[in-house]
Amino acid sequence: MSVVERVRELRLLLQDASERYYLHDNPPVPDADYDRLFRELQHLEAQHPELRAPDSPTQRVGATPQTRFVTAHHRVPMLSLENARDEAEFLGFAKRCSDRNDTVFCVEPKLDGVSISLTYAAGVLVRAATRGDGETGEDVTPNARTIRSLPLRLDASRIPIPQDLEVRGEVYVSTADFQRFNERRSEAEGRFMNPRNFASGSLRQLDSAISAERPLRIALYTLVDAMPLGLSTQWSVLETLHAWGLPIAEEWSRRCEGSAAVLQRYAELDATRDQLPFEIDGMVVKLDDLALQEELGFRARTPRWAVAWKFAPREEATRLLGMEISVGRTGVLTPVAVLEPVVLGGVTVSSATLHNEDEMVRLDVRLGDRVVVQRAGDVIPKIVKVLLHERVHGALPLHLPQHCPVCGTAVVRDEEEVAVRCPNNSCAAQVKGRILHFASVDAMDINGFGDKLVDQLVDRGLVRQPAQLFALDQTALAGLERMGQRSATRLLQALEHARTPTLGRFLFALGIRHVGAVIAEKLALALGSIERIMVAEHAELEAVPEVGSVVAASVRQWFADTENHASVLALLHAGVRPQVVAARPTAGLLQGIFAIVTGTLPTLERRAAEELLRQHGASVASSVSSRTSFVLAGEKAGSKLSKAVAMKIPVIDEATLLAWLGGGPSPLAP
Repeated sequence: MSVVERVRELRLLLQDASERYYLHDNPPVPDADYDRLFRELQHLEAQHPELRAPDSPTQRVGATPQTRFVTAHHRVPMLSLENARDEAEFLGFAKRCSDRNDTVFCVEPKLDGVSISLTYAAGVLVRAATRGDGETGEDVTPNARTIRSLPLRLDASRIPIPQDLEVRGEVYVSTADFQRFNERRSEAEGRFMNPRNFASGSLRQLDSAISAERPLRIALYTLVDAMPLGLSTQWSVLETLHAWGLPIAEEWSRRCEGSAAVLQRYAELDATRDQLPFEIDGMVVKLDDLALQEELGFRARTPRWAVAWKFAPREEATRLLGMEISVGRTGVLTPVAVLEPVVLGGVTVSSATLHNEDEMVRLDVRLGDRVVVQRAGDVIPKIVKVLLHERVHGALPLHLPQHCPVCGTAVVRDEEEVAVRCPNNSCAAQVKGRILHFASVDAMDINGFGDKLVDQLVDRGLVRQPAQLFALDQTALAGLERMGQRSATRLLQALEHARTPTLGRFLFALGIRHVGAVIAEKLALALGSIERIMVAEHAELEAVPEVGSVVAASVRQWFADTENHASVLALLHAGVRPQVVAARPTAGLLQGIFAIVTGTLPTLERRAAEELLRQHGASVASSVSSRTSFVLAGEKAGSKLSKAVAMKIPVIDEATLLAWLGGGPSPLAP
């Protein structure tokens, strides 16, 4: 047998063994035999580098560590799901989808993991990306290749595989694997809090060899552009994914005819959730008919044809041992209850939020009380009830302090608010909170800025304002704890990368009250530049869609403050250049138009071209269909262009589009 034939044979043996072990729990060979075959394949590939392949089982051990993650743009946005908290909200969703009682739904367990998008070329895994903000994520391909249950090459023996394929799903860790991994860790190494955070951290390791050591699993549930492949239902999507060798939550998914069947499935899953091999916090209900899904379409951030029906929050009783005060970036004092540790839904809880002083009075919570703790949405612990019949005589009530526990300034309370605040903007806790918010993933996304690093930077006087982050150098970072030259270099690279944020992210990063990520994007799109936003009058701000009087007043007041104004100017002076976006047109010239963008355009990036089309009222789709109004094509346009020509759908270039939007004639006119 030649070396080439032996390598091929070893790969097939190892791939079959992995599939039968991880997908069917039926290993065909002992672990020792698997290890022997694996080492033989490693040895042959080392001797013959030309035989290495991206779908080889040896790729699962990890690649060369990265210095930072590369940004990955999603061709089709990865959206969130609307939540249903009870039966009434689910039935409302079902009625909005269809008035028919026999509407078919596909019900899948809502795995508590991390969303991921996988791209296969000719059946071989070539890219894996996290969800990120829905538009762009992080390229985690080397890490995804280490997931043992994920095929690096798809099985085309039953159903043909298209040349380009994108599937989406969830990376997770089973309950048993999570417990075993934690048990093996020493006290010095520390324990992971819950499977979801463990899965997220394991998938986002810069060194994929660390990911390879973690027991990550994956379940797929979405096939992008399924209808052009001849599929008509979500159930057929799951069957096709399974036929290609991709793991799905097959045993726990159901095809339900009518709402009554969905209600029954909810009751079944809720009753047996603790017996499942993984954590779930609800179930996902989708219209099974893909054509009906396309007809219903999407809201800004969620599809109209799917809902996440969450389980009721978990509750347990424990004792309140004390109270700590957290001071946030806006100066709000938040009381946090210190609890006798209790296991709540597989997670050990030792603290819970008390929200504010009014809530403490409403609960009448006192030191030493037995209290009922709930994980809202199975995530955030909070105290929902005091067991008054177990109260010890003379138990002392809890009160917020009269002075900030960090800086000692007398606290204040606005008569119109429940929040108690520290009014000192220079309070170290507020400074740290603002820096952490500025660097966070949804804001400037500066990788490497955690609590401990920010504590050191602020406590040592190195950083008080965001602009000072961009003045940091190797010398300043060298004196910090746990900051070697390599870590410092990565941090400085992340800062350099953050100098060109989108305007929406930059605006959100400033931490203006009432301005979340969505409102920030709307302001950026409507006004177009930070300079214009800084001087915009109340009426101009309030005219922006979804920006009411309260938000407009908050923005105007924030920029009118001399310190805030100076802080923004300092950032611009430090070389931060928010990417300017064009103002939204007042007329929807392309209202009712369905467009496709394909190929490389002369001046516009694809994402910018799609946003330009949306600004003028068009809907941008990912695949050519009978509804497509035109295709905007550039160089190296592929199958979409060919399909459009075959279907006699109009094809235009960038110059034609820009002339049209500038007042020229419509290229679609008969």
